[in-house]
Amino acid sequence: MNIIDYIPFDRYISREELEAITGQKDRQNRKEIEKLRHNPATYVISSSHNKGYKRPNTYEELQKCRNESISRIKAELKKVRAIDVLINNRDQIGLGVI
Repeated sequence: MNIIDYIPFDRYISREELEAITGQKDRQNRKEIEKLRHNPATYVISSSHNKGYKRPNTYEELQKCRNESISRIKAELKKVRAIDVLINNRDQIGLGVI
């Protein structure tokens, strides 16, 4: 069976439950779920508030998932900008080439 067959619409399934059901390690399950997320027909949502994964069945769930993703992207972009400042000022702050 494909991992999508184990992910419900009506509740979040935990990573531990998926490991037990699929017989695969968490890392492999996460890789497969990431691939599923590239296809709208097999999209899987997760939430920082609910542990695990589920398939979306409402517009609100999709919107919430999208908003969380955008928040994560913005946080990562702030980190990248800080790194850029360090790179651009490396000589002034003692990070020159060794």
